[in-house]
Amino acid sequence: MRVSVPLAVGLLVASCGVSPDDPEEVFWEMFRRQARQQVVHTRRERFPDPDLARERVLVKVHDEVQDYSTGRHIGASIEHWRGRSRLWSKCVDGLDHGYLPSQEKWSAPQESALCRVPSRPFLGDGIIPGGLSAEQADAMIRALRRPAHRFLTAHRVASVHVNGRDFLRISVRARPVGDWDMQHLVFAFRATGEDSAYPYHAADNTGAGADLTYYVDPETLLPAYTRRQELPAGDRAGAVVRVEYVRPARVPADPFADTRAWSLEWPDRL
Repeated sequence: MRVSVPLAVGLLVASCGVSPDDPEEVFWEMFRRQARQQVVHTRRERFPDPDLARERVLVKVHDEVQDYSTGRHIGASIEHWRGRSRLWSKCVDGLDHGYLPSQEKWSAPQESALCRVPSRPFLGDGIIPGGLSAEQADAMIRALRRPAHRFLTAHRVASVHVNGRDFLRISVRARPVGDWDMQHLVFAFRATGEDSAYPYHAADNTGAGADLTYYVDPETLLPAYTRRQELPAGDRAGAVVRVEYVRPARVPADPFADTRAWSLEWPDRL
């Protein structure tokens, strides 16, 4: 499907040798740019099914910051329950720090397996890694676009207005190939030469596929927000994952200064 995008976006995409009227090319250029970000900061919500996503009675948010150049990592867990919100804990460079809201203080740090980056699966959107070189990003994209791994297909790009700003909305279908869907990301990531200790966690393989929607900043072609809706499998409804990219992405000077129980800024309906 050929679509029309704003002139400024068309010029930006064309400067990269990409056709602005080709959703596939726009998507992969966005993928390439995000994969090369050396600092990634995301906030993620996950709901087991669409009904719970609509009801939003219990909302857990994971805020993750990873500096790939230094290896620094900060991850926070927030819970919103029937209008009450609290910060539970923060992982800072591998140590767990619990927060005591009644005393407005942090507990003593403790070792925790869940604070080790290879064991913490909340960074990013589960699709695009970060911290790669240009060569590594291109190698992963080539692997994903080979027939054996080509399960990601962008089929539409549209201009939309959200939260007072203009975005490109890219619709992508992740379709199962054989018995695998998201596992193909793991296969393709091997082309980067990195190992399993690298801070990249692909979305869980369900074998059913998913619909992905990216809202992309037209000035930078970097994603601002992603929604992943797993496709139903049998009697099981697909999970809903919402991810907001916080920009500019940076490691805070004082990881413990912010004790707010924040949530995603994007509208729930997106």
